[in-house]
Amino acid sequence: MVDALLALLATLGALAATGLLVQRAYKDRLLYLIAWSFTQVGLTLALLSMSLGFMMGFNGAFFRVMELGAALVGPVWLALGMIELIARYVQVRFGAWLFTISYTVVAIVILILDPLKGTLGKSLPKPSATYDALPLLLVDGAHVVAVLALAGCTGVTAWLASKRDQEAAELLIPVALVALAGVLVVSGTRGFLPAPLAVIALGAAAGLVWYGSMRTIPVYDEDAEGYDEYGDEPATGYEEQGYAQGAKAEPVPAPTPSPESRRGELRFPEPASEELRYPENTSIPAPPAFPAGGDPAGATSIDGPLGGPLDRSPLDRSPLAGLAKPGALGGDLANACGQITVYTLLDGREEAFDRLAADLVKAALAAEPETLVFACHEVVGGPTQRIFYQLFRDQAAFAAHRRQPHLQRFLGESRTHVIATNVIELKLGPAKVPLPAPEFPGR
Repeated sequence: MVDALLALLATLGALAATGLLVQRAYKDRLLYLIAWSFTQVGLTLALLSMSLGFMMGFNGAFFRVMELGAALVGPVWLALGMIELIARYVQVRFGAWLFTISYTVVAIVILILDPLKGTLGKSLPKPSATYDALPLLLVDGAHVVAVLALAGCTGVTAWLASKRDQEAAELLIPVALVALAGVLVVSGTRGFLPAPLAVIALGAAAGLVWYGSMRTIPVYDEDAEGYDEYGDEPATGYEEQGYAQGAKAEPVPAPTPSPESRRGELRFPEPASEELRYPENTSIPAPPAFPAGGDPAGATSIDGPLGGPLDRSPLDRSPLAGLAKPGALGGDLANACGQITVYTLLDGREEAFDRLAADLVKAALAAEPETLVFACHEVVGGPTQRIFYQLFRDQAAFAAHRRQPHLQRFLGESRTHVIATNVIELKLGPAKVPLPAPEFPGR
């Protein structure tokens, strides 16, 4: 009865961890989280079967669910998620998915159809005394593959971290936690541990997988200090953008993408009307006065005078978001400055990055009045590239933008989607500011 109670508590804990992980996997739609969700589901079903078996006695169904969930699906899909998180070559990730799905399907069919041997009671059955040679060989193969993959990924991450690879250094702790979870899963399903220890091992593994997955996105502390362009240390990766990483991010609701959007084009957004929070005055400042009879040709073309209302409809086309605030480009731009950032994304991460980018652009245009232009573009012929164009009224506005919580949230959550960034600093000098038209005597 003690074993049943312990297994029931472990089942409840694993169920809570599974729910949280599945919720985040559904929200972020990252492949490694989806793979680890399969692991969590398998461990939860195995613990539930163990609870029922300790209370009512084990039978063929309980034993098969326990083996399929914890001994097969758990370690194999845990290793798949680790490879998806760590591997930087799409060929490696594709091969891992192909092997895992094929191996899982074949092993599930054999483990379900192969007859059991021996008798089952209320004690935890040992696989070696219940399965024949072929199912045992498949389970052993799953454990060997999982242990090698987890150990290899952990070793590669530690080696990269020792070479000052920032991404690897940030992932080292989550990777170590998930690798430890794999060791516990394999230990708890081999039949070598007593029943209470096997239950504790599987329950702890479920908790470690959940906690490790939560650590794969960095959480910034308010007192943490980040590099900027004036720092003593050379900036790499995201720090190339010159953003301070010190403020804790506040959640910003993500907009709904437009269904008719097309990839591969440089385009502008189509924000929903109820989300449009621009100032009511959307007119462009009138041009300077010209001498009598001397207006330059074309100065009053395009459906009325230049001082008339601005029609934004031709610009509003893309869910990626980004445009100049109406009227923002008028006036003195001698002190304007900004930045162009080119992101190279991992294959398959474009949609997740686009949601974060649309979130950031929407928040910047709504909350930062000194922002002149803030846009994110896709690149024609480059589906894994995104370009941010940012222009601010002056250096103070640019510095204030770097401290915004919506920017810190974007930097933290988009980090796992990006391979590399390239940053170009902008400064609009007086020579580039349009001057009043000269007078032409006699015209």
